[in-house]
Amino acid sequence: MNIPPNSETLRTYIAKTYFALRWGMAGIAFLLPFFLWIVGPLADSGAQPDSISGYYHTPLRDVFVGALVTTGTFMILYKIFTPLENWLLNIAGVSAILVAMLPCAVPEGRPPADFTFPAGHAIFAIITFGCIGLTAILCAKKTLGLLPPGKQKIFRVAYRTIGWLMIGLPALVGLFDWAGWVNLFWVEAAGLWVFSAYWIAKTIEFAITGAEQAAITGTTAPPAEVPANPPPG
Repeated sequence: MNIPPNSETLRTYIAKTYFALRWGMAGIAFLLPFFLWIVGPLADSGAQPDSISGYYHTPLRDVFVGALVTTGTFMILYKIFTPLENWLLNIAGVSAILVAMLPCAVPEGRPPADFTFPAGHAIFAIITFGCIGLTAILCAKKTLGLLPPGKQKIFRVAYRTIGWLMIGLPALVGLFDWAGWVNLFWVEAAGLWVFSAYWIAKTIEFAITGAEQAAITGTTAPPAEVPANPPPG
């Protein structure tokens, strides 16, 4: 006979779900460049693409598409404290999926593809990184009120730095591409690692404050910046 979990166990599972979603996004973004770089030459002895997106046109297409679709889906499913953050993550998630669905131009030395949409691929990549950057700049600080003052400053600087890097790195990729620098792989990888750093920082912050657990259990009032339902009169 299956026995439903008690309230405490259920709350623990909810907190673990958020924890797993963040680490899933961080892990995929961090590992994807290394996986493509190491496994790419083993899967295909031909010339390797000069960008991460170029792996769509290699035998590792399913890995590239799967990683982006999974990450995008996680961002859509992840719901947090403020409506603005949820909207930005929803837009970023949908855009990440479209990045996977709209392939870039075929890299030099690869056979022609039936369908490519480089403009759409680039636009939605910019939207994805831009929305995450805005999330880090505008929304991440909303939960810092539970931290000690010294740590608030550290995380505020960290989120602001991550946010501007998320916005600036795609612009750098575009500038290098316009200038004719053909190997953009590691610049794009840096963007994914900054994305990963955001979710790691969020996980560390929540581990310190217990904000999620407090919100789930209702045992601690959220910081002043976080919208909360007032208690009944």
